[in-house]
Amino acid sequence: MENLFEQIRAFLSAPTENADEFDASDALIWVDWGEEDDAVLGYLNDVLPEAAQIDYECTDSAEERGFDILLKVDGAAHAIPYAADAADRDTTLKAAQEYLAPMYEIRWYMGSLGSDTLAFCVLQAEQWRRLAQEFGAETLDYYFAPIDADSKMFEMDADEVFDLLEQRKQ
Repeated sequence: MENLFEQIRAFLSAPTENADEFDASDALIWVDWGEEDDAVLGYLNDVLPEAAQIDYECTDSAEERGFDILLKVDGAAHAIPYAADAADRDTTLKAAQEYLAPMYEIRWYMGSLGSDTLAFCVLQAEQWRRLAQEFGAETLDYYFAPIDADSKMFEMDADEVFDLLEQRKQ
């Protein structure tokens, strides 16, 4: 995780100059809007240390979507709270964030805003705090938005995306 931290730190030291290199770095987890939700959890596990990985299982469901993803914590399994008819990446990422907190934090790399493939970074919460101290919380949040229960990422409509892009220019 220290390597990922250093890549993000290098990007934040000169975002405009380092954007292309950072976009190709392994610090980013790229998720397509049509990605299978269990694959999203797998991508997160690929960068997390073994002891912190998300323990999950896909099961059949009576719901219209036909499956559930169960997150396993301390011997108990909790279904990700999808709508009855479909899963979605926003709900998966929010559930993963809740699962990993307070030790780890997933953030949305805002350089991917406006695409149908969005990028995310995961670091220890303490590493994000160190970046906020070094670069300022406002700068960090501008480039790497925290994910919380109210976050809309893939579920934004086109007008919301354009409005946010316009706000970010100011």
